Amino acid sequence: MDALSAALLGLLQGLTEFLPVSSSGHLVLGKALLGVHLDGGGAAFEVAVHFGTLLSVLVLLRKDVGALLAATGRALRSPGRITQQYREDASLRLVVAIVVGCLPAGIVGVLFKDELEAAFSSPRLVGGALLFTGLLLLSSRLVRTGDREITLGRGLLIGVAQAVAILPGVSRSGSTIASAELLGVAPERAARFSFLLSLPVIGGACALKLKDLLAAPPADDVITALTIGTVASFLSGLAALWLLFGVVRRGWFGHFGWYCLAVGVAALAFG
Repeated sequence: MDALSAALLGLLQGLTEFLPVSSSGHLVLGKALLGVHLDGGGAAFEVAVHFGTLLSVLVLLRKDVGALLAATGRALRSPGRITQQYREDASLRLVVAIVVGCLPAGIVGVLFKDELEAAFSSPRLVGGALLFTGLLLLSSRLVRTGDREITLGRGLLIGVAQAVAILPGVSRSGSTIASAELLGVAPERAARFSFLLSLPVIGGACALKLKDLLAAPPADDVITALTIGTVASFLSGLAALWLLFGVVRRGWFGHFGWYCLAVGVAALAFG
């Protein structure tokens, strides 16, 4: 992979990670269109660009992350009062919801690791998954805006949606935000929870792949591609986050469903 292709795919990842159009699906289609082959480094590149978007979440939502870490620290310092703190501290309740919400994706990722990696080479599978994403996003437009808190139960259900989104073509942000809205959560709160929920999952995936990379280090040209892709995805991820919060506030989130349907049909027709 040359530097330009790595930069383009990194930009594509950053923009589509947070916009509800499936970053993994667009990476599969983008590599097919560009004729990119990484000779075994494809999974590593995907993890690298996801790491870039993880950094963009940490930067943009640093206050939220700080509040969650502080709540966790208070609970660990006083384990005997954790039940009372859970009732009184909204940040601690959110921490627990995030932990529970990460379990489904973690289980699916461990049990079906090889099958999921094979799915990243199938444009037709991506096309079908994008059609599903499009219909899910459009369905969220039919729901009246709610103002419910993200409880442990809702966090688990949103986590199931995130687990489904491991498939390329099913948007992680789209499925989690739409699911939260269908459960009565306010749009902006749903978006914040979606991005906070992504941190442990993406971080865990990066850690697992890093172990494999250390056991069999990639070639120098692949390392260069990984670096360029990471930087590009970080910068475009920041821009996409800023854009998405604006879209959510204006109630335009569900309109991305039409785009997913169009790309899904094209992927099935030409994949």
